[in-house]
Amino acid sequence: MKNMKTIFITRHASTRSAQRGQEDIDRELTRKGETEAAWLGEHLRVHNDIPSLILVSAANRARETAILIRETLMPELPIQTEDQLYLAPSAQILKTLHSLPEDINSVLLVGHNPGLSDFLLKATNQSGLNTETRNRLYRGLPPAALARLTSTAREWTDILQNNTRIEQISYPGE
Repeated sequence: MKNMKTIFITRHASTRSAQRGQEDIDRELTRKGETEAAWLGEHLRVHNDIPSLILVSAANRARETAILIRETLMPELPIQTEDQLYLAPSAQILKTLHSLPEDINSVLLVGHNPGLSDFLLKATNQSGLNTETRNRLYRGLPPAALARLTSTAREWTDILQNNTRIEQISYPGE
């Protein structure tokens, strides 16, 4: 029997503003962002939420976030960069999840808003959410916020709104 699927969604940590002539994709984390990313790894470790894989946008700030999470969480954890996750809309995020191999049962996706917040709104069943989680969902993900989703789907291609729910949204430092 195949396991249910767990999806961790995080927005990249806090970043520097683009410098003159710098492309958005090349922006880097601030010191605060580095601390936030380390917090993400520690938060996952303390809660025994160890993904099988980290999927990350090609943006420098997202990759830096993923690397710092991995260093704190589990140094041997594989990171897979997905160019199509850079500023991806909700539909692309879902398409990326649907393409995962079935031997992966949990994934951490590091990406960007507004796509991540839109994905959480469109791709999850929100019935039964507690007030705090519902409020956080509708405010949108700030940098380094972490959403934990579970799905009763047995295969990634079966991830749908009616079988996937938000368990919790955590903010840095909690």
